[in-house]
Amino acid sequence: MMEPDAVVHVAAIQMTSVESAKANLEQAAQLLQEAHDQGASLAVLPENFAGYGVDYRALAAEYERLEQWLCEQASRLGMAIIGGSIPSLTRPDGEPVPAPRVRTRSLAVSSEGQVVGRYDKLHLFDAQVHDAQGQYRESDFFEPGEAIVTAPLGGVQVGLAICYDLRFPALAQRLTSAGAELLVYPSAFTAVTGKAHWELLLRATAVQTGCYVLGANQCGQHSPRRASYGHSMLVSPWGDVVASLGNAPGVLVTPLDLATLYELRQRMPVQQHQRLRIEGPYDTN
Repeated sequence: MMEPDAVVHVAAIQMTSVESAKANLEQAAQLLQEAHDQGASLAVLPENFAGYGVDYRALAAEYERLEQWLCEQASRLGMAIIGGSIPSLTRPDGEPVPAPRVRTRSLAVSSEGQVVGRYDKLHLFDAQVHDAQGQYRESDFFEPGEAIVTAPLGGVQVGLAICYDLRFPALAQRLTSAGAELLVYPSAFTAVTGKAHWELLLRATAVQTGCYVLGANQCGQHSPRRASYGHSMLVSPWGDVVASLGNAPGVLVTPLDLATLYELRQRMPVQQHQRLRIEGPYDTN
């Protein structure tokens, strides 16, 4: 880990993932290279970067290959990578996930190419949205996880979360209590919900936790019925948008100043004033 006065550069990879895993990995590799070339020590891929709107059981059969791909990219570039999410046929203890569901898992990979954290999405997006898709039911395809995960990556302690998790401040508080300095939300926020709530939620989460918050979102039109909002961004612990993208594929590389974080936490020690204890998920499997 770096000193508290260090500045590290983090990257959000913004993609328009499609059904073809080959095309998605080619797009991701190019954008990761750009992040490295711009000086990032940590890059975050979006949710479902390897395949969006696909047969997730079929894609999960490629889990080991996708994990190896992430490790190879991190090792080749000498850059830590968070693989937004990929589907898994097994739980963390190796038990199979009953069909037709899978786990949706974020992998934290060190700059040496080693997996140092695996996080299974806790909160599943079952909602009605006024868009062409209309209704989303992630619980039909995914089984929720039951554990929080933090990992040291790129010189900063990172709390892992995925997309819909952003709406649940208790998770952010638990990750902060576990030592997180940066909260990451690889996402596929819809165009409708993103326009209404994406920036609002990212900024509120940063203010409430005293963490930097990085949202790496899908963007554009994935299919006739599915569109994502884009606008990946880094928010400071004060709630300022440090930098952001529009709604096209690209790379956001921006500095994260740990001195700013710790100075703010000293001036406004919100976590020390917390009087409610948050234990963990109530519906563990």
